[in-house]
Amino acid sequence: MTADLLIAVPLGFVLGFFIGLTGVGGGALVAPALYVILGVPYGQAVTLSLVYSLFTKVVGAVQHIRQGTVLWRITWLYGLAGIPGAIVGSQLVYWVGEETRRLLPYVMGGVLLLISALLLLEIAMRPSAPRERPFSPARIGWAGGLAIVGFQLGVGVLLGLTSVGAGSLVVLSMFLLFRMSAREIVGSNIVIALIMVIPAGLTHYLAGGVDWRLLAALMLGSPGGVVLGSRAVLTVPERPLKLAIVVLIAAGAVATVTRSR
Repeated sequence: MTADLLIAVPLGFVLGFFIGLTGVGGGALVAPALYVILGVPYGQAVTLSLVYSLFTKVVGAVQHIRQGTVLWRITWLYGLAGIPGAIVGSQLVYWVGEETRRLLPYVMGGVLLLISALLLLEIAMRPSAPRERPFSPARIGWAGGLAIVGFQLGVGVLLGLTSVGAGSLVVLSMFLLFRMSAREIVGSNIVIALIMVIPAGLTHYLAGGVDWRLLAALMLGSPGGVVLGSRAVLTVPERPLKLAIVVLIAAGAVATVTRSR
């Protein structure tokens, strides 16, 4: 077994722990870790992150569907609207020239910083008086539907380019706009991300292939980390946990940009 595979098993454990502890999607953690720590080429890091995320999201999606926490009307609208952008963004990684491809890690870093800033803003807003959210997920007019389609096309392109955004950006938009419970937002978002990750991951796979041995090593270490992280979340207060998520994402952004210089 090569040195990279030996490192990948404990790295998978650490990534699984943070995913279980914080709920941050694999895209915000796995791709930066592979790119920075293992030196995996950018396109391969994005591909591995998407395929890794696919396996984890399938389990979560099945559980939320069984629990009845998926609102299907809004889930299908968000999910299907994001597919064209996800395919285009995935193809762009391989279509662009070498000079442009060198800029993509900076795009990933920028997206991660944007997400961490938006999460920090959401944390700062929470202590204030509850704000009435304007829309019902069961009644979305043409204007609202077109706005979601445009938003999701952009999110899909970011997902294909960086493997980041399908979770965090969708959650934030739902939290700000729709009268949904936290459980419904989480459950619907997991299925939305799954709908988008499948075509994005397949496009990357067909264009650049997947290092299945490295993926298997990551998956081997992940389950134990996820279990421990999920148990640890019960002992950590909510506000410090959210701040830890922001720090974790921002650190991934800085490390990604630094590695690219």
